Amino acid sequence: MLESQKLLDNVIDGKYNEFFRERYGKDNVEMSQARFKEALLTWSQIYGRDRKPTIYSFPYSILLAGDGSDVSIPTNMDMIVVVDSNNTNVSRVRCSAHNGEDNIDLYQHGPYSDESNFTIGTIRGVQQAFLHFGHKNVLSFDMFVSSETLPGFGLDESAHLAIATACVINDFSFDGKLSEKELAEIVQWALANYVVTDSYATDTYSTIRGKTVTGDFTNTDAEVINEIDVNMCENNIFTVDIGETSLEISDEEVDERLDAFIARFGKDIEDISEQEFYEKLSEFSDVDKEAALFIMDYFTQENFGQIYAKNAVDGIGSPTVETTVDPEKESAGGAVKWHCKAMFKYSLILACVSDEAKDAFNKAMTNVYGQESVDNIEIAKYPAQIILE
Repeated sequence: MLESQKLLDNVIDGKYNEFFRERYGKDNVEMSQARFKEALLTWSQIYGRDRKPTIYSFPYSILLAGDGSDVSIPTNMDMIVVVDSNNTNVSRVRCSAHNGEDNIDLYQHGPYSDESNFTIGTIRGVQQAFLHFGHKNVLSFDMFVSSETLPGFGLDESAHLAIATACVINDFSFDGKLSEKELAEIVQWALANYVVTDSYATDTYSTIRGKTVTGDFTNTDAEVINEIDVNMCENNIFTVDIGETSLEISDEEVDERLDAFIARFGKDIEDISEQEFYEKLSEFSDVDKEAALFIMDYFTQENFGQIYAKNAVDGIGSPTVETTVDPEKESAGGAVKWHCKAMFKYSLILACVSDEAKDAFNKAMTNVYGQESVDNIEIAKYPAQIILE
């Protein structure tokens, strides 16, 4: 295993560019090189250039759920984690596009109510979940996370981070011996009790395997996880860089703005085709960007529904886990040193667009959000794994 400075030098010198080309595509080599450079440089400057960190990649998965089994689709977007054990009982964690560093003491158990919306709650929850399920000797670590997790679909940031942290602890503390089922239980328990959010076991399997899977948990003691070649029903997945935008708008304001926006089309939303919507949007000179996002989400949900219906099988999806641990007050010494928190609410959003509408979609996004605001997202061809050794 190489020292972090040597790894960084290799990235700068382009020695991993062929790897980046194979993994992320020929058009993303420069961007990938910049991401890994930032991650290694940040980690090295803070935690030491002569240490020998492990670098992971965890695919971002999109979960589709309905009346049958869950369908989880991994993508070529990923969470990069640079990590090394630190031989203490305090984990130190920093994240890209977040302020501050979290210090998580393994012996401050929580959950602490004011941590649930922050990175620290996720990390602490996963550590405590290992202990809860009887897995002792959890090692602490120094970690930098470069995340491309998106809000609103599939894995949210806390779930993606929880899966990554669970895999890291499994490798560093238990030589990778815990099964996917055990890791899924750890992630769901941690998120239910420390982040107070629902999550789905299917996502854990999909992200770890880097495969589209259906997850049927009709029998919770013998779940059925099937890998499939997903039928996208002639749909495409894109990210759109919408800039610094807040979608925390009151229901009354949303309704008023949506009514005004839809009125410009001269039809009810149910009577507007997806292609027609994007063609009109590409012609507007003055656009309510937040209202446009709500309508884009409407068509995205319709297209994801088609994909789900084509790929799901009979059964039930992953059941949610109930909160069973009461939150504590902060300890007298202060359980939290920092709260890593995102510096803006939204930047990238996900869109699912049909083949027939994608040209109009690209023109509309250029009109509303600017040149080069759209990136095509591919289905992952790789699992969660250690890379750049």
